[in-house]
Amino acid sequence: MSFPLRALLLGLVTFFCFASSALAVDLKDVHSELEQGKAILIDVREEREWNEAHLEKAILVPGSEINSGEQNDKVLKLIKAKPEQKIYCHCKSGGRAKLCARVLGKLGVEVIPITDSYKKMVQAGFEEADTK
Repeated sequence: MSFPLRALLLGLVTFFCFASSALAVDLKDVHSELEQGKAILIDVREEREWNEAHLEKAILVPGSEINSGEQNDKVLKLIKAKPEQKIYCHCKSGGRAKLCARVLGKLGVEVIPITDSYKKMVQAGFEEADTK
């Protein structure tokens, strides 16, 4: 392998390592920001998942509706109501949260995806709502 190709590959690997680590958030910080009213938490799971279990402070905006554009007005209204708040989104395992954050980012909305699992969020102290 030639030197320029090796240098390019090394650069790309380094870039993606740092880019993915930049997405990681500290769950304790997110929890604290929610408790202090400094953040909004959007649950991008689907309604049937929400009905089974959801976090006390979360707002349901299904990812399928964000991706289709159906719920983007709802998200924009949340932001306009309190523009100083950070916006986080979560799902079951992080994949849909990243996708929805990317879709909303294209609309100029900065949404921070939580890539930790729902289970890990509960273990970190996020309270589950009573769904009964």
